[in-house]
Amino acid sequence: MPHETYMLFREAKSSFVYAHFVATIILSAAFLEHWLSASLIRLGYRKETQAGLAAMIRCAQENKLLPEVLIAKIDRLRQIRNPFVHLKDFDHHHNIVQRSLGQRRDPFAVVYEDAKEALIIMYAVATHEFRT
Repeated sequence: MPHETYMLFREAKSSFVYAHFVATIILSAAFLEHWLSASLIRLGYRKETQAGLAAMIRCAQENKLLPEVLIAKIDRLRQIRNPFVHLKDFDHHHNIVQRSLGQRRDPFAVVYEDAKEALIIMYAVATHEFRT
């Protein structure tokens, strides 16, 4: 694994320990993007890696390279991450306020659960081999 990818993995874990839950989500998603990109390139899907995380997820799904449940979790993490890295309108359904209102939960509790799930997904991907 490249050193940058390893640093993302390590800092995502540390961020969670120190209650930096948004950082955990963003770093976990960045790790997944690195990991998917490297795996897809190794399997000959270089073009698909140039179009972003959503395209890489779609490629993995279309070619059945990962279990469907794992692909769905990665895509959900991408959707949760997006409002933190790409400003969305207040009423966008993936914004933390909209999700917390929908769940009738405190936004910090929602972000904590998201961060915990992000780490679980990151570990699942890091220990999973692509199907060929």
